[in-house]
Amino acid sequence: MRQLAPLLLALALGACASRDALFVVLPNPDGSAGEITVDDGKTKVPLNQPYAAGEIRGGKAEATQIAPQEAQAIFGSAIAARPILPAHFRLYFVRDSDTLTPESLQQYRAVFNDIRRRPVYQVEVIGHTDTLGDRGYNQRLSLRRAQAIRERLIKDGVASTAISAAGRGELDPAVKTADNVSEPRNRRVEITVR
Repeated sequence: MRQLAPLLLALALGACASRDALFVVLPNPDGSAGEITVDDGKTKVPLNQPYAAGEIRGGKAEATQIAPQEAQAIFGSAIAARPILPAHFRLYFVRDSDTLTPESLQQYRAVFNDIRRRPVYQVEVIGHTDTLGDRGYNQRLSLRRAQAIRERLIKDGVASTAISAAGRGELDPAVKTADNVSEPRNRRVEITVR
């Protein structure tokens, strides 16, 4: 299942002789849902909408109805225990520097706020450059950019042991260009918060 697939919950109901198991597709935070199939070996029941439900009853797979409130009542503890999905951010830099653009300076707060809402976190900061300059210089500049963001996060109270920083130079451009081309969208850091 892909990373943003919905949380699938199965509940064995030992006390209820007629229902062996209940499966419910819960929506992602953005309202989307993935798909699963309840299969008893003879019958397949696809579940591909938020709150789609299926059950195994007497050894047979069948679709069933479940209201969002009922799903919350049954699976509330499991829903509350879901981990926060990873978040991805891009911050951009002024040409030939480790200074954030004014827009990215404002977006930095969203990165910081996402980290702080997590009880446990890991932050990966990867610096990039455009193709201006030679490869060695661009590698050093990309690392400086990543380290600048790492240091800023630490200064703001994020645990230093939870942040990794690396530079990729011009190796992974967001926008492919020829050599020695100024491309603002390549002068960036990619931040992943888990």
